Amino acid sequence: MIIVAEEGEDSSLEPPDLFLKKNKFKDTVLNLLGDYRFHTKGYYVSLHAEENNCPVIPSVKNALDIYRAPLFIERIKKAGLEVPDFEVIPRPRPEGVVMLPLNPFSKNSMKIARTESQYYKFFKSLSMDYHYPVVHVKIKGKIEEIVLHISKARDGDEEENTIARKIFELFGVPLGKIFVERLDGKLRPFYFMPLSKEEIDVEFAIEAYENWVLRRNL
Repeated sequence: MIIVAEEGEDSSLEPPDLFLKKNKFKDTVLNLLGDYRFHTKGYYVSLHAEENNCPVIPSVKNALDIYRAPLFIERIKKAGLEVPDFEVIPRPRPEGVVMLPLNPFSKNSMKIARTESQYYKFFKSLSMDYHYPVVHVKIKGKIEEIVLHISKARDGDEEENTIARKIFELFGVPLGKIFVERLDGKLRPFYFMPLSKEEIDVEFAIEAYENWVLRRNL
C-alpha cells in the first residue's frame, strides 16, 4: 500500500509531489491529504491513482460527491441516518438558516444567517452573485463537529464513532469534518468539509484504517 500524506518524519509515507511523478505502480493508495475538492492536490492524487488503474481511497467520484450538500444529505439519509430538513434555493428567501454553497468554486464555507442583512450578504457570496443556488438547512438544535479519521471520530464518543464509520463506509472518504445538529439528544449530520493539514492526525488515521480492515476481514 502507498500512503500519501504531507511530508513528515515518517519515511514510510509518500509526499504528494513525489507520488504524482510516479508511473506504472499497482499498489492500493490511501490518500491522507484531507482536502479532496476539485483542483486540490488531494484530488489530483486520487485521479493519478485511478489513471494507473489502482484502487484508491477516496475515489474521485466520492471525493467530489461528499462536498455537495444535497448529495451528501440524501445519500446518508438513504443509508438510515437521521438528517435535518433542507432545500435548494435558486433565489434569496431570507430566514434564519444554515446556508451552504453549491457553486463549483466554493471553499465549502458554511454560513449561519441570523439577520436579514447577514442573509443577503451570505447569499450573494455563496451564489457567486446569484449565478448558483444555495442550500438552506433548517437547524433547530446545536451545531457540533465530528472530525473523521477513516472510520473513527477523533476524540469521539460511541454515537459519533457510529456516524463516522457509516459515512466512511458509504463514501470512502478517509478524512473530513462532519457537521451535525444535536437535537433531543440525537446527532443529525448535514455537511462535510475538508480538513486542514493541522487538523490531520496521520498516525491515528493509519491505525483507524488498519483496525477497520481487520474488522471487515473477521
